[in-house]
Amino acid sequence: MNTIDFHKTTTRELKAIQDRIRNLVPNWLEDGMYKEAVLRGLIRNFLPKNFEIASGYVARQTGNRGTHQVSPQIDIIIYDNNYPVLFKKEELVVVTADSVRGIIEVKSSDQSENVTETLNKCNQKGQFIWQGKQDKKNPIFNGIFYYNLNRKTDIQIRRYLTADHQRASNLQPTNKFIVDHISYGENKFYKFWKNQIVNDHRNFLYRTEDLSFSFFISNLISYLQPTSVANNNFLWFPVDKSFNERIIWHF
Repeated sequence: MNTIDFHKTTTRELKAIQDRIRNLVPNWLEDGMYKEAVLRGLIRNFLPKNFEIASGYVARQTGNRGTHQVSPQIDIIIYDNNYPVLFKKEELVVVTADSVRGIIEVKSSDQSENVTETLNKCNQKGQFIWQGKQDKKNPIFNGIFYYNLNRKTDIQIRRYLTADHQRASNLQPTNKFIVDHISYGENKFYKFWKNQIVNDHRNFLYRTEDLSFSFFISNLISYLQPTSVANNNFLWFPVDKSFNERIIWHF
């Protein structure tokens, strides 16, 4: 059995759906809700039963009874369903910060965008959730998922990450909530190693032919069930992305 080919089907599935919609709907790039729903549906197939996935908002209490704060809208929230939910209606939820284990921003980037604004907002959403948690043991999975990535956006992301002082290895607790995973289309994948330093670095951009989407999801699952993923590491990560020619950039 070929585990690599199995994981590549994740990329093929998402790209095939994208192409099917583009052939029917000319304004696919404007249909962000559908792109999010497709990705949510795929991720849901991999989630342990005690986790749920939806779009929505995160609420946290203030120091004053009767008042609260709420996050901006989040494309994808992965939360522990052992916690109570403030509001749920179909694919929309409002959950408390303590239940959130991951958030994902979904992008197309076939066209130009303000990369600095995107990454800053994602960092701020992660910080908002982190500050609302009582138990700060586990970091938050904070990802950006690009279905496609043009060269201009690619360069802008690298420039931003290189200049982002929050990515210094000695900063705590900042590195517990900032963006740590970016799927650069189907062939490249960025990871910020929140829990460890690899070869004296935390920031890596990997070349992963047709495996970026799968690695993105596998890393999410490893946040939720680290022991099981570690015990079955070769099944979740069929190629060694850490110590070979697939490393194409680090700082």
